[in-house]
This record gives sequence, structure tokens and C-alpha cells, in this order.
Amino acid sequence: MTFSELISILEAQTKLHESLYKLAQRKTEALKKNDIDTLSTLINEEQKHIFAIRQFEERRVRWMETTFPNGQNVTITRCIELADEMEREKLANLYKQLAETIAQLKQANELNKQLLEQSLQFVSAMLDAVMPSAQPITYNETNQYEEPANRSIFESKV
Repeated sequence: MTFSELISILEAQTKLHESLYKLAQRKTEALKKNDIDTLSTLINEEQKHIFAIRQFEERRVRWMETTFPNGQNVTITRCIELADEMEREKLANLYKQLAETIAQLKQANELNKQLLEQSLQFVSAMLDAVMPSAQPITYNETNQYEEPANRSIFESKV
């Protein structure tokens, strides 16, 4: 049994994941610099990479289904065991490299998620500081809560 097609699919997936990881690193820098234009461009590139990765994953699944019919649930690890020595080494290296790249990508995406959340918290805090509360808490002389009159954000006299 030959695994050359699986090897080529995994090579392409590995390259795409590595490129996606580099995009995630660039996205981190854009987030740190608050560069919205670059961030937008990177997100578009990221979508293209994800689409291509999805296509290769579909190819890999189809290859597995045609190579191992009868509903056998065969993993890459099982393919490594079944391959001849030369293909076994290639498959094992690709599997390891892909797993490491995906782990790095997950870390980078988690960092980007945290940076985005911090940015949103900052924007929210700034909006709260600029726009006063619609209903300030006030008390009267008897220390009873007094319902404030409806006021707009802008106080103006005509």
C-alpha cells in the first residue's frame, strides 16, 4: 500500500498551517500597534488559508475513505504503522510537524483573543467615561432613593 497521496496532502496542510501561524503572529503585532487596516488585510488572508486547509482536509478524508473502505476508522498513526519504512518516516515527521504547528497556532490565537478582549474592555471603559450614566444614583434629605428625572445625555438650555 502506498501513501504518497496522503503524504502530499499532509505536506500541503503543514505548509498552510505554518503560513497561517505566521499570519497569526503578524496579527498579534497589528493588534499591539492598533493597526486596523493591517488587521483587516490579515483577517482576509486568514480566511483564504482556512478555506484551503478545509479543502485539503476534505481530500484527506476522501482518500482515507477510498483507501480504507468498510467504515474502518483509520488514523494517521495507523497509516504510519502500515506504511513501508521510507513512507513511515515521512508520515511520522509530517504528523509531528503538523501537530506542533497546530499547537503553536492555538497559542497565538489565544494570545490574539486576549488582546482583542483587552482592547474591547478599554474601548468600553472609555465610552463609559465619556458618556455619563443615564440614571445617576441620588438621595434626598431623608436618605431615601430619589428617582431621577429623564434626562438626555446632552444637557442644554433653550
